[in-house]
Amino acid sequence: MPGVANDPYEVLAVARDADLDTIKQAYRQLALRYHPDRNPGDGAAEERFKAISEAYATLRDPELRRRYDSVGHIGRGPAGTQPDFSHVDWRVIFQEADIPMDWSRRGGVPTTGSFVFDALFRGMTTMFRQAGLLPGEDREVRARVDLATARSGGSKRVHVPGPVLCSACRGLGRDAGGVCSMCGGSGSLGRGLDVDVTVPARVRGGTRLRLAGMGGPGQPPGDAYVRLEIEVPSAARLEGRDLLTEVHLTPLEASRGVTTDVLGVRVRLPPGTHEGQPVRVPGGGVGGDLIVTVRIDTWRGLGRAAMDVARKAIGALRAPAQLPERKRR
Repeated sequence: MPGVANDPYEVLAVARDADLDTIKQAYRQLALRYHPDRNPGDGAAEERFKAISEAYATLRDPELRRRYDSVGHIGRGPAGTQPDFSHVDWRVIFQEADIPMDWSRRGGVPTTGSFVFDALFRGMTTMFRQAGLLPGEDREVRARVDLATARSGGSKRVHVPGPVLCSACRGLGRDAGGVCSMCGGSGSLGRGLDVDVTVPARVRGGTRLRLAGMGGPGQPPGDAYVRLEIEVPSAARLEGRDLLTEVHLTPLEASRGVTTDVLGVRVRLPPGTHEGQPVRVPGGGVGGDLIVTVRIDTWRGLGRAAMDVARKAIGALRAPAQLPERKRR
């Protein structure tokens, strides 16, 4: 909050010798009158509310009040006479004015309905978490995985936005060599962290993977969650765990039968296959089946056949060369 520009006694309209109960009552009445929720969109009311809150924070604290009384009007004294509100517990300040706060949202961040004070609370909550007084925030990121990884499993690198708990020192700020070189001793990484996530085989779209303790700093630290999204070609779609698509055959292939590659799966289409015929390949989906609908189309069938030939040629080039065994002497 910005500093109090006026005499806090004048701001609260109380005498200089007023006791704490009188000051608290004056603050409560003014705070409820100028609360931002009661004056939506009124910038002047918000500024007034901030000034009232700072005035009360000054006068309710015996040390701050003594310093103010000894110096006089804030801003006219020597440098350093401005009250320091960085350690004020604003939760208590607002509770004394009967301002409702919701501590259940976002891992313990209170909300008042006012952007100004919600921003203030977020700053305070960071301090509380660093002091180990509140649990860390959870983080959630999305990661897109291709069909091959979704079917067989694999690894996916994701970025968890900061601040997050330092994975090297686990928030302690120190490692075996002294000050943690990864976080510089802060115990957290403001830039976030890149993590290699293990994607299980036959994973379903929308699955959330939990990375315990890799969220925001706090006590205990928050978790990070990776929500997986499966990438499928535009000509295919997922229905649950089944994968649906089409395959184009020439009339000759449909009559004789053919084995072809469909979305990374070898599919045997029997002789006499006809237009619109569905062919189910058990296990060819993502934990489910691949369901292929046949389309008879000469030109597109020829194009698909050419792609099959090209894939076979590439596979042959990538295969390790087989050297003939030497005969034993």
